[in-house]
Amino acid sequence: MRFLRALVPVLSACVPVGMCLFALQHAPLPERQPERTTHILNMVEHDGAAQTAQALSRQKGWADVQHAVASGQPDAARLVPALLPAADSRTTRTLYKTMQAALPKHPAIVLAATKQGGPVQAVCSPIGMSHAWRQQARQAVAHVHDVHLSDRAQRCLNRLDG
Repeated sequence: MRFLRALVPVLSACVPVGMCLFALQHAPLPERQPERTTHILNMVEHDGAAQTAQALSRQKGWADVQHAVASGQPDAARLVPALLPAADSRTTRTLYKTMQAALPKHPAIVLAATKQGGPVQAVCSPIGMSHAWRQQARQAVAHVHDVHLSDRAQRCLNRLDG
């Protein structure tokens, strides 16, 4: 009995400490900084899109571009059209898939990123996507009221409906 009385205070101290350690161990990873996206935009401006695309391929930096799109960073709307023409075909397909997945959550950013090199048809294609994605994407695009994106939004809606 004496042993149990001594064990209770020890356990009552260990349980909260253990819970804190568990929470820290399973905490979400920190977000990549938008500064990385700005840095890549500066690279495009100073070195050109082709050289920046090569550097991203060597440094496995395309993940930063994908993250910018997936998280809806506003700079993604400038970054993707600048780099897409210089990307290889595999990277282009990957970026299109990333944009497609991000469409229901960040429709204005995704549509703005289709400016020069990313056709709306590839990003808004429902082929291979779930019915739920199609409904969410359609609803999200229908709520884009930016006059600069109205033509792209309409083309996207037509593609989602077709």
